[in-house]
Amino acid sequence: MEALSISDWSEKAKDSNTLLEKYAKKNNWEKYMLREETGDKRNPNYFENEKVFYGSLYFSVKDQAAKWSVTYGPWSNNGKKIVHGGAIATHHDSIAAILIEKCFGLKYATASLNINYKSPMAVGSTFLFECKVAKVEGRKIFLENKITNFENNKVVGDASVLYILLN
Repeated sequence: MEALSISDWSEKAKDSNTLLEKYAKKNNWEKYMLREETGDKRNPNYFENEKVFYGSLYFSVKDQAAKWSVTYGPWSNNGKKIVHGGAIATHHDSIAAILIEKCFGLKYATASLNINYKSPMAVGSTFLFECKVAKVEGRKIFLENKITNFENNKVVGDASVLYILLN
């Protein structure tokens, strides 16, 4: 399967990625590799070169936070040119799981994911997912997420996530 390079991204997606990369460099955040470039590893984000989504994810263990620039492709469509709610939920859960993995490095499980969909998210648009650890109580880790539309800086959704660290 052929990987698509950043040169294949839309201009909006490139701009959002560039801004996020500058932020990450300025604040010493690390880039998270979303997929393997080569090999036979299963990749749920590509289907015969049709994109479900693409973007870049950066995180900071020190800040206990992550940011993910996401542009949704045609296969994320719910049939009405709006991003499917399940795809959005997956991104909320994924950014939180990546942050837990990087900050705590332990086995964990999602205990709850509560999402507020504030406005429709158009397929082809670029969004910024932000996640931060809100508090830790024993084995419970509470996280807060929000999604901002890159084009108009409007918050289009948020979520609260609870993870449980496993023994």
